[in-house]
Amino acid sequence: MSTAVGAKEISEAWLAYVSDMFMLRDGSIRPEVDEEYRRLEESDAITQERELWRSYTDTLIDAILQASSEQRGQLLSRSDPKSLVFVQERITRGTELLIGIVQQGLRIETNGTSLEAFFRQILLQSPAV
Repeated sequence: MSTAVGAKEISEAWLAYVSDMFMLRDGSIRPEVDEEYRRLEESDAITQERELWRSYTDTLIDAILQASSEQRGQLLSRSDPKSLVFVQERITRGTELLIGIVQQGLRIETNGTSLEAFFRQILLQSPAV
């Protein structure tokens, strides 16, 4: 069954979702993650390394999404800052995508996909199933 949902509603759900899943104190908002992000951007290495880290980033995102709340906190705190930079970049790109859709006033066809599955597609930068 096809269902159209307003992009604004999905964007609000997205922000709550990524905040809950990734923005933990010991997760991707750690100061050392921000420092590593700036270092990679300043050296222009982020674009090149993004592709080198793509498979690992996908695996890490899936592990985070499948983990219980306690396991997720432990996984994020054990993850090195560089790994979390590329997770954070995926979150940023997904946010920018949804902002663009909201600005255009579009609706998103979920085609019966749960929001969690839809958000996973955005994070993994994969086409709709």
